[in-house]
Amino acid sequence: MENPPGQQTGFFQKLSLSQAGIAVAGAVASAACFRTGYFAILFLLPLALCAFLGEAKTAWAAGILAAALNFLVVLWFYLYLNERLFLLQWNTLYYSAMVLAFTWINAPLGEYWKKKEVPFRMTLCAALCTVFFLPVFIFIMQSTELRFIIGSQLEAISSLSSSSEPGYPAAEQIVTSMFFLVLRGGIPLTCLVFWWINRQLALLGSRLVRRGEMSYSGTILGFRTPLFFVWLLSFSLGAIVLGRTVKIELLEIGGWNVLILSATLFLVQGGAILLHFLMRVPPLPRIIINVGIIFLFFRPIINFVMLGLLVLLGIAENWVPFRAPKE
Repeated sequence: MENPPGQQTGFFQKLSLSQAGIAVAGAVASAACFRTGYFAILFLLPLALCAFLGEAKTAWAAGILAAALNFLVVLWFYLYLNERLFLLQWNTLYYSAMVLAFTWINAPLGEYWKKKEVPFRMTLCAALCTVFFLPVFIFIMQSTELRFIIGSQLEAISSLSSSSEPGYPAAEQIVTSMFFLVLRGGIPLTCLVFWWINRQLALLGSRLVRRGEMSYSGTILGFRTPLFFVWLLSFSLGAIVLGRTVKIELLEIGGWNVLILSATLFLVQGGAILLHFLMRVPPLPRIIINVGIIFLFFRPIINFVMLGLLVLLGIAENWVPFRAPKE
């Protein structure tokens, strides 16, 4: 028996109100986390929950509203607390770009991108953020005033530690080292790590809320990186060597960023191969192996070796069919 039209309208109104409530709660929680010292790393988590517990339009409403709320907070800081304008501008730029990119990763627009795997969408957004942020960091490096502002902030933080010697020269050295790393792959790597941590925690939280009712097609078990990324990785290594040899810094910076982005995809592919073989192991040994792998990832030097081996494993699958079906 069908419901009367009035009841159907009321149901859809309640559904819309519930989605709006999720979006508002997610936006407020994200903006609040971003303003705290302890939970700042999780400022994208509420927005991911909006995407997984709601609809695509809920995720976009939450993302746009969060960016707007952060802008209003920044405006209030500038008008009433006399905060430095550049730091507030950078704050707004960084937060808005990260939020909108993360929203597109979880709720992509267009049928083509909905069919693409999450690692591809993450890598594409990381590449766009790199192109977007690199000119800003290069501009900061060339501005003595802006470097002094950032150095002063770092000096204020370092002065809280008894083991550090206060003084601008130390802060200047920190700023120089920081920019060196940020420009050479730090931007895409930071974006990818932030997005991955917040997305995985949101997936776990949404499954606990829905108690197994949700199904995701974002598994990496069948993930494969196109072959041309091997050539991108090779050219990036060549660009790094050539840039350092002929002293062309922009060429070296570009090489490092392309290397990080392409290596990330092969890292995911290597992880998919590892999971493929672990799925064939009985449950108890599989748990023991997983715990051992996690333990090794927290060991210095060993973790970098393991990551490198996974990248090489992902590259090798372009010629060796590791995940070929059994005959």
